[in-house]
Amino acid sequence: MFPTKEVLSVSAAAHRINEGFIKKDQVRFDEKHKNKTCNSDLLYNHFYREKEKLQVLEKDIDLAEIIIDYLKGLSFKAIERELTDFEKNVLKLVSNDTIQKDKIGISASLPKVYLNKIEQDAWTDREHILSATSSAQGKLHQRETFDVVIEFCRYIPRTMSYLVTTSIDNKHILKFFHDKQFKVGSKIKVDGYVKSQGRGKYHNGQETIINRIKIHKDK
Repeated sequence: MFPTKEVLSVSAAAHRINEGFIKKDQVRFDEKHKNKTCNSDLLYNHFYREKEKLQVLEKDIDLAEIIIDYLKGLSFKAIERELTDFEKNVLKLVSNDTIQKDKIGISASLPKVYLNKIEQDAWTDREHILSATSSAQGKLHQRETFDVVIEFCRYIPRTMSYLVTTSIDNKHILKFFHDKQFKVGSKIKVDGYVKSQGRGKYHNGQETIINRIKIHKDK
């Protein structure tokens, strides 16, 4: 067993060294990462192979403290909604003073989890702003073309695709699924079949959902 802050500091160092989170499968199957060591292995090697210690910087220790404090805040979210199984496991992990060997793998992902949560929080605030002015776009059950700005992309494992949320005229919310992750802030022209129009699941404004889409071009 290892102190939680120490494990998270090493995890932050691994995330810095790899410039993000690299999974085992990415090392095995993704040409871009074939000469890399995945984050979880970097942690295991650090704690169990004396000659493969990572250099942990002060900024890694500072980030570890921020991650722990932020993820402990999931306990407050549990008041508002039921946490996912993953969130429950994360909350339990950061709430303990020590981390067991079998939890080092999940610990390696926590910097990415933290950054994703920060991005999600920023999008939630932005979505509420857009929802105040958003109205249905296009004609229901017809193909339409829209000029949009990419606001947020979230990978959905169940569909193995990204839920892409965009804005129209900085006022209206339009969403679609795509196998590509778009850069937030980029402008595109998209053609699609207007599948539905109605109130959003997480806000009170109107949003438009399209499918069978075609990306015309980057603007």
